[in-house]
Amino acid sequence: MNLYILSYRENVKQRWVDISEGNSLVSLTTENIEAQNFDNDSCMLVHIDSLSKDQIALVCTYWDKVKLIAFSDNPNDTQGIELLLRGFKGYINTFVTESIFAQLLESVHKGDIWAGASIVQKMLKRLLAQSEPQSSVSLTQYGLSDRETETVEVLSTGASNKEIGRKLGITERTVKAHVSSILRKTDTADRVSLIIKLKDSHG
Repeated sequence: MNLYILSYRENVKQRWVDISEGNSLVSLTTENIEAQNFDNDSCMLVHIDSLSKDQIALVCTYWDKVKLIAFSDNPNDTQGIELLLRGFKGYINTFVTESIFAQLLESVHKGDIWAGASIVQKMLKRLLAQSEPQSSVSLTQYGLSDRETETVEVLSTGASNKEIGRKLGITERTVKAHVSSILRKTDTADRVSLIIKLKDSHG
């Protein structure tokens, strides 16, 4: 995997280099981004705390050319939601452990969104608030079971797995199994992508 590192703090860059074994690494500045030829196998690790608002805005314009991952010294839900809505695929603590770092890269590379559960839930609710409420979800073309359809209907309100389980009278583990099956059948990578597809299907 090709990794591009954008940080103006040497200790942060060095740490990412140290835990990025097996990946091709290129150090960037906001002045030389335009000269890069990104491919589908590329991720840009962006240290948010070392960039100005204008620099962050510039980076956001590359959301469709390279998978952007934001690293913050003090992550918070508000910043995370803003960056994910602006095209970032991941949001995490700057000093993440090596094992989580590897999982993060693998997840984003597959097309998933990586962020804390509370951020994802708030993002879903914000997306849902931007559209008219739907009384029912119709996804029969995806071959969902009755139970999976019920799960989608509750999930599409922005409910967490625990809330879905409580509503349907099933365990959280069962909810996770249903959600995994739903994502596979609808060819979506995560809940946010699923919600967007649901919104689009009601056009």
